[in-house]
Amino acid sequence: VAQLKIEDFFTDAHLQELIRKVWAHNLDHQIGARQLDIAHAYLKARKGALLPAVQAGIKASGTRYGKYTMEGVGNFDTNLSPNIEDGQRINTTISPDYWLGLNATWEVDLWGKLAQMKKAAQQRVLSSEQGMALLRSALTTQTAALYYELVTLDIEVEILQEHIGLQQKALEVVEVQKEVGRATELAVQQFKAQLLNTQATLFEAKQQILAAENQLNLLQGRYEGEISRSHSFDVKGLAHLVKLGNPNQLLTYRPDIMADYYELQATQADAKAIRAAFFPTLQVSAYMGLSSFNPEKVFNPASLVAQMLGGLTAPVFAQHQLRTGFKVAKAQQEMAFMRYQQTVNRAFQQVKTLVSEMENNRQVLDLKKLETEALSRSVDIANEMYVAAYANYLEIIAAQKSKLAADLDRLRARRNQMQIMIQLYKALGGGWS
Repeated sequence: VAQLKIEDFFTDAHLQELIRKVWAHNLDHQIGARQLDIAHAYLKARKGALLPAVQAGIKASGTRYGKYTMEGVGNFDTNLSPNIEDGQRINTTISPDYWLGLNATWEVDLWGKLAQMKKAAQQRVLSSEQGMALLRSALTTQTAALYYELVTLDIEVEILQEHIGLQQKALEVVEVQKEVGRATELAVQQFKAQLLNTQATLFEAKQQILAAENQLNLLQGRYEGEISRSHSFDVKGLAHLVKLGNPNQLLTYRPDIMADYYELQATQADAKAIRAAFFPTLQVSAYMGLSSFNPEKVFNPASLVAQMLGGLTAPVFAQHQLRTGFKVAKAQQEMAFMRYQQTVNRAFQQVKTLVSEMENNRQVLDLKKLETEALSRSVDIANEMYVAAYANYLEIIAAQKSKLAADLDRLRARRNQMQIMIQLYKALGGGWS
């Protein structure tokens, strides 16, 4: 299957630059990047759980033992023993204790619980990466849609200005006709009203241009700025789609499908990890350091202490909680599978609908082209017949209105074709490579 890239699909240089700016400065995109960082941090934590946890510490304390406590009696008795050296005598007023060393704990992953938890975190990182790809795809299509909306509005302004010029000439002609008695004031007012209506439509189009430019500036994370753009539609993307073969093959590259697939894998790993929690856990702990009640003897080799301890524990009264957790994880896995199926089904229907819509809209474009050509001839004929007194002013007005409406309808059909292509670009994966 041919790869779908932005550069191949959107060949307009202004649009390519605009998309790059949106990717670099859009705030939603930056928030998504931080969320991806969080997913990577969780993955590092899961990887670290497979390794021993080692802590270094230093501790000092002083305790006053009561005269009638076991520790107090023991310390007093020890000081009277002839078997100890002077350095081994204990301060019985305040008995100090100094400790410096390392403490380590390690849960041995006998049943793969920690490995499955790490796998779940890995799959969720991949899902988050696909989420970022989906966000980039949405930003790309939104940017392209607004860009071609601007191109459409620019062309609409040109069409309206052209028709305003024609209507002004028609108004001048009918005013002359009125002076020589061949037209009435009613005709003059009808032509003037048509001209004013077209001029009002022109201002509405200019306002829509300003709104679209503001939306594109918002996507770029800035307050204002000029939007550089071409003055024609880029239709090369349609030729590129022809090379793609069966569009359904590209569904596997859609970020939303891949994100749901990785989430399905993660929920499966979650279920396996919870199932492994039913089995005994082997915990190994150890410490090694220097310990003494005499500060002068702390770094003496004779103060070296060490201990290693291993324990095997199994859940007894927590079985109900574990079973509940396993049922929940199993249900979540089934829900993830259903969401995956739902996403694939929805994606297939989107592509199928858009391909059909593109073909039907192409037929509309062909017919609209013929319509505008016919109405253009009808305007010329109506003007000639009016001058020759074979047609009245209402026929000219009707012909001009029909021509303007047809020109705008054809323009919107071209815009719709571009919007369909943009949506198809997103439906086929949105720029994977």
